[in-house]
Amino acid sequence: MSKPIFSLAGRRIWVAGHTGMVGGAVVRRLRAESCETITIGRAEVDLRRQQAVERWMAKTRSDVVVFAAATVGGILANDSRPVDFLYENLMIESNIINAARINGVSKLLFLGSSCIYPRLAPQPMREEALLTGPLEPPNQWYAVAKIAGLISGKVMRVTTPSSLEPRVFADSSRTGSMFLRAAAMMRKARGVRISPSTKIRPGRE
Repeated sequence: MSKPIFSLAGRRIWVAGHTGMVGGAVVRRLRAESCETITIGRAEVDLRRQQAVERWMAKTRSDVVVFAAATVGGILANDSRPVDFLYENLMIESNIINAARINGVSKLLFLGSSCIYPRLAPQPMREEALLTGPLEPPNQWYAVAKIAGLISGKVMRVTTPSSLEPRVFADSSRTGSMFLRAAAMMRKARGVRISPSTKIRPGRE
């Protein structure tokens, strides 16, 4: 096993969106690490509210943020509630990413989605395919918000003395499970190689 690129030992890690499928899987995975996992419910902190997020992050002083929080739904929900999917996800992303910056978070993992890639992206998809073509219309509101969050993290990393490092992992299926991309991140952090032949089972995010 090669040396981990980022040690989780002794870190305070906030998993935003821990009640969802991906966030819950990350929390379970972190139990095997020598770190402190932090979670907060929506009843305690509304992630769409800037002041609430900034106060909570200043109080908890997390070292790492795993960003799995989002307003999500199926194709019908995306198509019938475009304003909610665009506005709420933009607010959640802006609030968490900026609060992480001003509170000196060491690492931020921003989880993407298969729908941020172009509708006709070559298969298997690669990160280079981002922003090279039109999105799938029913999911475009959620996708645009996720792309904005990804770019926000990259901009802040370049323009501020911070270690915020957004990562997106392309998978071999346009409907592949986002959990496997999170699992890939965890293995990479521990220095474990992932075989290119790893099968990814389609599933809802």
